[in-house]
Amino acid sequence: MERNLLIVDDELGIRELLRECLEDEGYTVKLAENALEADKIVKEHKFDLILMDVWLPDMDGVSLFKRFLSNGIVTPVIMMSGHASITSALEAIRIGARDFLEKPLSLSKLLPLVEKHALKEQINIEGALEDISEIITLDLNNELKPIKESLERRYFMYHLNKNRNNITKVAEVSGVDRAHLYRKFKTLGIKIK
Repeated sequence: MERNLLIVDDELGIRELLRECLEDEGYTVKLAENALEADKIVKEHKFDLILMDVWLPDMDGVSLFKRFLSNGIVTPVIMMSGHASITSALEAIRIGARDFLEKPLSLSKLLPLVEKHALKEQINIEGALEDISEIITLDLNNELKPIKESLERRYFMYHLNKNRNNITKVAEVSGVDRAHLYRKFKTLGIKIK
């Protein structure tokens, strides 16, 4: 299960340290040193989590996060800062940041937090896919067969009545060829007048 992270921080040492630690934990990591670079990267790649500094040289992290949200990018974000005021932290959390870490970063705090939020995002995505696949693979030949047949019968009866029992027109509307349609009618117990 690949998990992709983006680290947005203007300090090269922090970016490299975080990349090294997180790649050792099995994450795929991309780096951005400013808001412009981060903005470009999130438009090109999908991430499970973004770690973002509050203070960036070209725009503050909270404003960049707001820009992501306004562009429909809803990747979970953890804000980081060594100089941020409580106001910045509260603003970040208010607009949807998952957490706020103070620098210097403690890897013993960082790693469980990253794991928690990156994993939560993947579970949400995979859970949604499992729900969809369950819907798609319903066994219509068992409990739902009578319902399916009833719906098909009503559908074809409607089109037969609307088209005055003209099989050619019903075949065109339903997308079923005439020979197949006769067999379908027999299976569904539909008698043509």
